[in-house]
Amino acid sequence: MIEERITHIESANGRISLDQLGATLMHEHLVMAFAGWEGDSLVPTKKKAELVSICVDKIAELQDGGFSSLLDPCPIDIGRDVELYGEVAARTGFNILFATGIYNEHFSAAYWRFKLGFASDAVEHLAEMYIREITEGLGGAKLKPAVIKLAIGLDPNSAYEEKLIQAAVIACKETNTPILTHTDGVGGDILINKLVARGIPAHRVIIGHCCGSPDKDYHRRIVEGGAYIGFDRFGLEMLQSDDVRIEGLHQLLKDGYARQVVVSHDCAFCQQGRAVPDSALHTDAMHFSRTIVPRLRGMGIDQNTLDSLLTDNPYRYFSGEEFY
Repeated sequence: MIEERITHIESANGRISLDQLGATLMHEHLVMAFAGWEGDSLVPTKKKAELVSICVDKIAELQDGGFSSLLDPCPIDIGRDVELYGEVAARTGFNILFATGIYNEHFSAAYWRFKLGFASDAVEHLAEMYIREITEGLGGAKLKPAVIKLAIGLDPNSAYEEKLIQAAVIACKETNTPILTHTDGVGGDILINKLVARGIPAHRVIIGHCCGSPDKDYHRRIVEGGAYIGFDRFGLEMLQSDDVRIEGLHQLLKDGYARQVVVSHDCAFCQQGRAVPDSALHTDAMHFSRTIVPRLRGMGIDQNTLDSLLTDNPYRYFSGEEFY
């Protein structure tokens, strides 16, 4: 695995300098589309132009708020739409980064559950697909992913997800592409240990959705394990109270782990089908800046530290620079 400093990154705008990232949200979604949505004949399909229009409006709001980039780590089987990313990026000039990778056992498409369940070369096949996407790109524009998405669920012994781990490790080592993980608020400490044991540097990994857990000892195990920790669902009150998220983040910042935290909202600007009512979609990607930052400042966290969560930490993660 290459250890040299990285200076450029792939995006839906093509290859860009890391210096172009600026303020970056590290876990948002332009569109979600759970596998099988096409069969819901009672829900009209949104045309591409409508999806693009919604996303362009949301991106304009972020640009007005001082943001330059976001990472959409949508898995391949939950509606990743690389052509949409490219069109929105071209319309706005905003840096949209995206992922390769499939979802966890519980939510993954049936195709991948069967393939990983029965094909003897499933791990190698998946790793080869990730590597090809990263090195050759996708679609006519040959756009390339910036991260490998690795999603785990509640079962730390899932044989299915063990194959996802193995494939992500192979692709990470082959391409020096960092890993961003989905967790359900548990198991991130186990996962980082598994990745490090397989030779992945911890600082090349984000353990996502840790703000779903109120357990501050859990948060500490992840940062002490050397990984980035994702407090990346601010505003998703249906899953966890922002009060709990703020308490956890405040503790990490007080304890000196500001360099290892990335923040976001896990927004979905729009969806195909209607897995959840459109009215229930979390779409406010300015929520952290408008609502959470003032609360943290009132708790004694200085603005420079809060700004660094959105600027310095994404830059450092993608550059491969170690924390200290």
